[in-house]
Amino acid sequence: MLLKPLDPASGGRLEHCFAASWSGLVAKTSRRLTDYSISYASHPSETYLALHHFTRRDGETRIDGVPRSALCDLRGKLTQIPAGCGAEAWTIGPSNAGHVTMMFFDPGKLAPDLGRLHATSPVRPRLFFEDIDLIAAMTRLDRVLTDGEGLDDLQAESIGLFIAARVLELSRLDASPEKNAFGTRSRMAVLDDYLRANIGTPVSIEDLAQLVGLSRFHLIRSFRDAFGATPYQYFLRLRMNEAKRLLTSTTMPVAQVAKQVGFSNSTQFVKMFRAMEGVTPGSVRQR
Repeated sequence: MLLKPLDPASGGRLEHCFAASWSGLVAKTSRRLTDYSISYASHPSETYLALHHFTRRDGETRIDGVPRSALCDLRGKLTQIPAGCGAEAWTIGPSNAGHVTMMFFDPGKLAPDLGRLHATSPVRPRLFFEDIDLIAAMTRLDRVLTDGEGLDDLQAESIGLFIAARVLELSRLDASPEKNAFGTRSRMAVLDDYLRANIGTPVSIEDLAQLVGLSRFHLIRSFRDAFGATPYQYFLRLRMNEAKRLLTSTTMPVAQVAKQVGFSNSTQFVKMFRAMEGVTPGSVRQR
């Protein structure tokens, strides 16, 4: 899919934007009032991390080296763009004014030792993933920026160092050998993140295998061991869970729910929903 013809230069009108900077660290929190598109090219030594607090009616996000995502519920999702990577995105109908918390950090400026470690364990791009520790740190960062609590140099340095260290830790888990149990678990976590971020888009076994650097055979075997189901069965369950959430928490028509969770037509969706849940989507909504 090509990017929709929104104006990248405008970026969408900002309602609020708070920013603060320290040595090796810049923190920002922003809100946008309108639909927008962005094009981002990272600094050669600077890693970008964002925590999203909004949903969008439609949109697409792409990072160099990562399959695109059209996920619309971005609340609590993180995006990581390492040094030297680029990204493009467009968003239509953002809720919560498109609220995003951002941190840009240079590991070498934060601490020389940390910079050397990052150099030996390159950070990979990650799109719409979850990590409880990073989410907590970024939420704290957002609070002190938006509420005006103030953030002294020691606090800022502590949060920056923690985030940079956690990003490094996740990177090292990703790089573990396949025979290492931690490496296998981290790969499966990447796949889980990816499937949840792409509930409404087609996903192939080849896509998943390339994402984690496994053959299709090893992917299916490792996936079954980790989740007790094939990738198709697991992905279908995620889609049904999301469909139930939309049916019970929104007034979205069933046909739109079907499209939102990746079905090409509502007839196919209703048939699959009844087979898996034992009831129709309409009866779930009525209850």
